[in-house]
Order: sequence, then structure tokens, then C-alpha cells
Amino acid sequence: MSDWAAFTEAVPWFLDRDAAVEVSASRKTRTLPPSAATLYPRLAELFAKASITDVSVNGTRYELLAWDSLHDDRLGWLCLPPSANAPKTLHEDHQKLLTCFGGIVEPFNEPEDTWLLNLNDALTEREASHDASFLQDYKWAFDDAGLVLPIEPSEYYSIAREANGNATLCHRVSGKVLMFAPDHCFDHLTELEGCPKYTLYMIEGAAKFPDWVNTVAIQWLGHTQRSA
Repeated sequence: MSDWAAFTEAVPWFLDRDAAVEVSASRKTRTLPPSAATLYPRLAELFAKASITDVSVNGTRYELLAWDSLHDDRLGWLCLPPSANAPKTLHEDHQKLLTCFGGIVEPFNEPEDTWLLNLNDALTEREASHDASFLQDYKWAFDDAGLVLPIEPSEYYSIAREANGNATLCHRVSGKVLMFAPDHCFDHLTELEGCPKYTLYMIEGAAKFPDWVNTVAIQWLGHTQRSA
């Protein structure tokens, strides 16, 4: 079975019945440029093991990255292609990443112990176009607790979002990463000082943007075979 067939079998809702699809032959590995590989060594290691298939769906280009799992099936990410002009409003480390990796649109056969579970977009330029202004809708939680929102929402943008409203945020200048989690049962979160429960959290092991990216890569490396 091809990687694209494995993807569409695992994610049947992705394609409309009449979608125009073009699929290339798969190619091996993705090498990050040295400046990005230094920031994201675990991601570079994961990419070096991937098979990559170029796909076009209704004129939109994607890259399908896939790996052999420890259970002898295929798992991977449907990604957008690298961005030619990453927005300068994003953190500089995210800009650098986008020039060689466009971010994840849809994981498939994803393990249940990774931070990509149940996400919509992760690390994409289009997800990063959303700032944290939605936090104003939860001002009542701070008011009820006699607290004031301790961050300026416009200074943060989304790098990953779940369908249930949980969102991972990155500071545009410092690269600090927080998670807004009104619906969670995670054990890797610590309440941000000055915040009530089920609002803003610090993420264990992912204080900054590169930490978050490398942690996700480590999680996936733990479910892939040593050789692709």
C-alpha cells in the first residue's frame, strides 16, 4: 500500500468524493539546512527517516511524510510545503522553520501519547495567523477569580489548536510557549501564575518554541523504527 493510500484509509474524511488528486512517487528524507537543524535536532533526525510524497488536492500542494511504526504499519503527517515568505510577525525561530517545513495539517495513525493528537493545524503559517485575542471571551473566568489576564493577547499567536478549543500559543518576540486549556486532563501542564484553572498553563519541557517542536519530534521518534 502506498503512503497516500495509507493516509486516505486512516483519514477518509479528508477528501471530497470529487476531489482532483495528483500524487507523485515518494522520495526519501528531508534534510534541514544547518541553521534549522541546530535549532531542531530531533526534528532533523525524524525527517531523515521519512519518506516524502508530493500531493496536490484540488490545486493545493501538500507533502506527505511517513514512517514505519514499531507495529509495522505506516504513520505520518500531511504537511503544507515550506513558506517562501514567512511572516515577520512570527517568532524568528518559527520563521526559520517555515522556510523548510510548512507545518502539519493532518497526522494519520498518530500515537495517543503525542501532543499532535486531536489537533487541527500545527505549526502552519495559516494557524499562526490567529492571535490570542479569543482569550477576551474567557475574561469572565479571571473576573470570577478576582484576577486579571496576565498576558497581552496580541503578543501571542497560535501554533497548534484542538477542536475542543485547547490552543498552544507562542510569544512573538520571546518565543515563550503557553497552553490555553479549558478542556484538558493533561499531566504535563502547570498553571501560569495569576491564572485560574482551565485557562493558561506552562508546558513541562517546552518553555520555548524550539522545545515544543523538538518534544513533538521525540514523541514521534519513539514510535518509529530505527530505519525507514
